[in-house]
Amino acid sequence: MNTVEIVSLMIIVVLIVGWRVTWLATRVDRANVRAERTWAVLDAALVRRAERALELLLVPGIDPATALLVADAANAALDPQLSRQDRERAESDLSYVLDAIAAMLPSESNRLESERARASICRRLHNDAVATALSLRRRYSVRLLQLAGHAAEPRPFEMADGLSQPVIVRAAEN
Repeated sequence: MNTVEIVSLMIIVVLIVGWRVTWLATRVDRANVRAERTWAVLDAALVRRAERALELLLVPGIDPATALLVADAANAALDPQLSRQDRERAESDLSYVLDAIAAMLPSESNRLESERARASICRRLHNDAVATALSLRRRYSVRLLQLAGHAAEPRPFEMADGLSQPVIVRAAEN
């Protein structure tokens, strides 16, 4: 091999490696953006679910104790000052309360059920997007070349979806 062939081969190898690194960096970035977008959609779905739960207070025939339980759980879930862990707990508590009162609800509550189903689907999609982003970020080449940059590592949102979870009633903390 002469010098021209060696230089040409080195240029081709550098171009292929550069393309691969660029492709992987773009893939990591898109996975992070997808996780952020699915979080925004999940957050909106959870807010709509809590708002629909608050609408139950206007339904005639709901006893005051049930209304108080729903109002407390929904207001806790809507609190904007909650940390991520507290938000997960508040959303799970709202799911438990909605499961506990499901038998008492009139048939007009199907809007709430559709919001609950939508929130459950959004949570699954978000957790899938987070799993994809985390699997890409944990690759050796991504960590070595720091292709994730300074983007925060996405976290899954763990909460009870309801309908299959036991009812846990927590005492109010003062």
